[in-house]
Amino acid sequence: MEKTPLHPIERKVLASLADGPKLLEAIVASTGLLPDQVRRSISWLSSKGLVTATEASSTELKATGRPAELTLVEKVKEMGGEASVAYLRNAVGEDKGFSAAMGRAISAGWVEVKEGMMGQIVLLKDKEAGRSLEALVDLLKGGVSEASVAPEQRSTVADLVKRGLVERNESKTVSVAITQDGTEAVNSVEDQGFDRLTSEILSAVRATGVEVKLRPIDVAASAPAFHPGRRHPVKELIAEVREVYLSMGFAEIAGEAVQPALWNFDALFTPQDHPARELQDTFYVKGMRDESIARTGEVANIAAAHESGWRTGSKGWRYKWNVEEARRLVLRTHNTAVTVQATRDSKGAETRVFSVARVYRNENLDYKHLAELHQMEGIVVGEGLSLRDLMGVLTKFYGKLGMSGVKLWPSYFPYTEPSMQVMVYYDKVGKWLEMGGAGMFRPEVTWPLGVKTPVIAWGCGLERLLMLRLGMDDIRELYNNDLRWLRERGEIASTQDLL
Repeated sequence: MEKTPLHPIERKVLASLADGPKLLEAIVASTGLLPDQVRRSISWLSSKGLVTATEASSTELKATGRPAELTLVEKVKEMGGEASVAYLRNAVGEDKGFSAAMGRAISAGWVEVKEGMMGQIVLLKDKEAGRSLEALVDLLKGGVSEASVAPEQRSTVADLVKRGLVERNESKTVSVAITQDGTEAVNSVEDQGFDRLTSEILSAVRATGVEVKLRPIDVAASAPAFHPGRRHPVKELIAEVREVYLSMGFAEIAGEAVQPALWNFDALFTPQDHPARELQDTFYVKGMRDESIARTGEVANIAAAHESGWRTGSKGWRYKWNVEEARRLVLRTHNTAVTVQATRDSKGAETRVFSVARVYRNENLDYKHLAELHQMEGIVVGEGLSLRDLMGVLTKFYGKLGMSGVKLWPSYFPYTEPSMQVMVYYDKVGKWLEMGGAGMFRPEVTWPLGVKTPVIAWGCGLERLLMLRLGMDDIRELYNNDLRWLRERGEIASTQDLL
């Protein structure tokens, strides 16, 4: 057969198996290698067909405590087969499960309870009560194999394990045996040459002129899996989204996770009786308010827009606006609470900003809903902006993320008019998918803030896009902290792969 290149560690492992199969621990002891070195060598040698590894598992059961019902029966026997409940409760101990012990002893038919002159008494019904259980516990004290437990005792053992009175320890053993090819390989390794060049070998070559042969390297040998530290897939996508926005001339903004209802709802022309403001949709900070908010300046303008439309030509929502409701603190339900403040700060000057941050919704958790998620939102403030410009921005943005088409479907949001639902065509799955909302801020939003320049705005979910990229069916998998999943599926597809 063709000679198989062997590493010196592999040679040691093969040599140790020449006299017969060994357990992994025995190979470690006979070779003087580290356990990890032996494990890796066995993996390499198995892939080359030079050894076979057989894994066997066993489970040991060991008693760590005594069932309270045995103590109870023991005390009844000591009292001549009859004892009061009060005495037994004190003898066994309520903190050690007296009530449960009594229930088990009665269910097993060991004792019965009757009314006596001085209260309830416990009578022994079976003189052999507890003997078989006591024998089982004594047997388990020294530790026994689970396979050796009699079938009729297995349910009892399972109950003792559940109660924490018996430990169940699983162990695995690996037996390694050399194959015929392995025997031939280990017998032919002497002429494979040196493992490495040293100064002594080079000196000998120069002095004698003898040709030196080096051990060949198997370049096709499988390498061990390597899992370097890296960012979470969500962080990877956030970084990519930031890069796309920045390449389009946008600046990133950030805001606090806790916002007054004024900026989360009122400034966005969301009426104070809107269902989205109720507890079933919003997390409110209990007992805290922003007392600095007063009905003056822009806040007064916002209030007037709600009540009568202010100077926008709208009729508003026609109700009495309450400043106390605007002072309530909430966990932001969308990043529009941040971009609307950027709209105010722009004072109508040309502005391009975006925000990628966590938002909070009082949602029922399921395969497509989270209570915490990320939204990527943006606005552009500029003269003459229209839906055509919004379509252009979104088409370019999603195009850079691997989406070849964008559609805007008519929709409704309190703070934009017209309002659109963003639909993108995802080439990888060949479908149109709903990603979020978009539109132009209404005059009732921008005018009270001192901005009469048109503003286009959008907000889309980030986790949904990531689910599509990774081919996931359940959004909760993103945050399960499953190390295996993070290693196997964590690397999101690059933009080039998607185009």
